[in-house]
Amino acid sequence: MSDKKYWLKSGFFTMMHRGVDFLLGFVGFMLLVRILSPEDFGVWVLLITITAILDMARNGFIQNGMIKFIVGKNSAVQRKIQTAALLLNTSLTLLILVLLVLAASPLARLFHAPKLAEILTIYAWVLPVLVFHTHNLVLMQARYDFKAYFLAGISKSLPFFLVIALSYLFKQELSLYALAWYQNAAFALATLMSAYQVRTYFRVQWKAKNYWLAKVFHFGKYVFGTNLISMLTNGLDKFLLGALLSPVQVAMANSAGRVMNVVEIPVNSIASISYPKAAEAHDSKQTASLGTLYEKTLGMMLSLTVPFWLFCLLFAQQIILLIAGEAYLEAVPFLRIMAFLALIKPFDRQSGVFLDAIGKPFINMIMVLGTFLYGAGLSWLFIRWIGLPGAAYGLVTAVFCTALIKHLILRKYLPIRFFHCLLQAVNMYPSMLRSIQEKVAKR
Repeated sequence: MSDKKYWLKSGFFTMMHRGVDFLLGFVGFMLLVRILSPEDFGVWVLLITITAILDMARNGFIQNGMIKFIVGKNSAVQRKIQTAALLLNTSLTLLILVLLVLAASPLARLFHAPKLAEILTIYAWVLPVLVFHTHNLVLMQARYDFKAYFLAGISKSLPFFLVIALSYLFKQELSLYALAWYQNAAFALATLMSAYQVRTYFRVQWKAKNYWLAKVFHFGKYVFGTNLISMLTNGLDKFLLGALLSPVQVAMANSAGRVMNVVEIPVNSIASISYPKAAEAHDSKQTASLGTLYEKTLGMMLSLTVPFWLFCLLFAQQIILLIAGEAYLEAVPFLRIMAFLALIKPFDRQSGVFLDAIGKPFINMIMVLGTFLYGAGLSWLFIRWIGLPGAAYGLVTAVFCTALIKHLILRKYLPIRFFHCLLQAVNMYPSMLRSIQEKVAKR
């Protein structure tokens, strides 16, 4: 596949996956805040925050290592790598399952949310199924099969959205417990779809090789730590608000957080398709190409996130009214502060991706740990001081500090220039305009 074709095809399906997933989740959120009370919705937010942390951490344990080692290998070696990754994923998932069941009641008490314990236990039942779903998704990325990745992704989000939409349209009562079981069913359906999609290149053997177990484990342990801490940092505002204030404040923060998820679409999409290319370039010792790739992909992210930042600053109140209603207007100042992440996240995400790609996952993990530690301290102080907006101030300050440090560290290994990243972002606009004009002209 040519380089241009790779970026166009993989970029299209990755953006489609992120976009459809976001759209269904966003509209589902708008309906759910009108079905559930603010307190129950806050409890649901705590559940999906905790489960997202666990899922992201499990993915990270095998994802980057499996992709890095499997690219360019023959089928016999790929079989050994897949077997090692699947065994490690199974072991970690079983450990998480036990810990989650044991921690369900203490977490419910910590966040003043009695219903949280039961819905966490319900989620634990689906974890063994997710072993295969996670493995299949990573395998699709390693094989550059982003079309399959898109189909496997929406096979979970679409059915779950339909449950919420039908409940809203027909005014059916939807309890937290029923919602948790519907989510499990959607995960099971998505696992069947992903298994079908990878049926031609899912290959394992009976016995895992110690060599590949060690290789995937030692690489994955750093990415696991990075993803776990990164997701804990992303959920920090909700956890501290739940512990220090109430689930209602968690629901307020989530209404703004849902808007900020728009930023994750271009950031995560571009990061997911750039990592295999960055890892491949590093293996080929193409340092100059790596620097250019970093500047180009970061510029692509910024060209999409900067307009979003401006839009949120200008229309925060109208956005909250539209998506959640007057009951959630307290989230308006929170959204305006969090909007600054649209400027910071591209630097933070892409510098972390490239540190992993050049074999420096430990540095990335340490930096993300720093974000969590001083982010927790700052958020705790600000929440105590000014309440709900304090959580946003603490998180934005922490992410900014880490993004700056990671970017400076990466400059020691790659020939990257800050202003070239901004120039790439500016140059994207005429490129987009020309592309649109060409398509219009063809019609």
